[in-house]
Amino acid sequence: MTISMNVFCSIHSYQNIVLMTTATNSCRRLCKAEQVSRKKRKVDFSALLPDDLLLDILEKLPTDILRYKTRYVCKRWFDLTTNRILLDHASLILENTTGSQTVRLVDIREEKDGLKMKDQCLDIPYNGRIKSWCNEFLLITDLNRDGSLFLFNRITKEGSFLPPCSLSCRGHYGCKCGVGLSYDDFKEVYKVVHVFNGPPIQCELLILKSDNISCASIKWKKVNGPSYTGNRQYYWDDPISVQGRYFHWDVHCCKYLISMDTAKERFRQTCLPGSDGIPMNNCYFLVEIGGFLSLLHKVSSDKINVWMLKDYQRTKWEKLQSISISSYTSIYPGSALLPVTSVKSKRYIIFRKPGSYTGLYSYDLKDKLIKRLNINIAPYERCVVQSTAGSYLVNTV
Repeated sequence: MTISMNVFCSIHSYQNIVLMTTATNSCRRLCKAEQVSRKKRKVDFSALLPDDLLLDILEKLPTDILRYKTRYVCKRWFDLTTNRILLDHASLILENTTGSQTVRLVDIREEKDGLKMKDQCLDIPYNGRIKSWCNEFLLITDLNRDGSLFLFNRITKEGSFLPPCSLSCRGHYGCKCGVGLSYDDFKEVYKVVHVFNGPPIQCELLILKSDNISCASIKWKKVNGPSYTGNRQYYWDDPISVQGRYFHWDVHCCKYLISMDTAKERFRQTCLPGSDGIPMNNCYFLVEIGGFLSLLHKVSSDKINVWMLKDYQRTKWEKLQSISISSYTSIYPGSALLPVTSVKSKRYIIFRKPGSYTGLYSYDLKDKLIKRLNINIAPYERCVVQSTAGSYLVNTV
């Protein structure tokens, strides 16, 4: 009996040891799997930071890094960078087209005590004219290769020539040709739009993948151009770009513009707004304000109505406000200020005064004051405005 009990106890102890060993091994496997999972799992420590602290960190980064890299890390960073930091910026390029080829980048930033300017030279390996600027890419005509277009990335400092256009515009320099660079958010591709008014008016597209801008084996695609050209029957020019997607042309018509949704690759007429019952009579200028196409209509010698196209699909215009220009006509009699761009907060419109005493001016829509900006600009310098795709969280589709 004693032997049987000993055998039973031994068997029982052995079973316990087996169970404990099995449980220990299982626990070790689970722990090892958890350790491997933790190693594979990326911990987003920035998610633990409150918005104010993360903003303090992001604001210390250079504008180009914020605009083209940082804000694409995640949705939260995109929202903070776009709507809290870059909202107070406007960027334009000043291009000297006479004598030595010089290009300057001007960054205008809204601060508590007004607008601050940063001016720096750009090193671009080209000898031509900047035709369009979308996100980080510049579209340039090259003088050394007649009729060629050069696509240059400002961040990577790399570029490549595009295939020759199929339309015989002879170099993109004449008054019959217009080109623009857009970005299609849906397909994640860039599109070069080339419009040539022969007549008849013709249009073609070149599609480039955003993750691999390569011009090998790509060809221009012909699309239907607009069937109406207003009073521009024999000439054309580069478009006003909005959100890096919508192109607009002033065709010197008192009733409509010519517009193109480059994502849908479709032209259309965009009816002009009524301006207090006063006909447009071609006394208007187009500019992008806060991600919307805006129209400044000079209704009298001292009054400009500012209209904004709030809904592209429904052609819904809203009157933003009226600007009294008597505040500067007394200081600069007989002068005309042409809108160039705006700070994205929609508070400041940037104007240029043409002529030998040219300069840049800002108009404060809130305080209704106009000031000359502290930056030198020569009469022969061209202004090229940046259009940023995807940076406006508004419903325009």
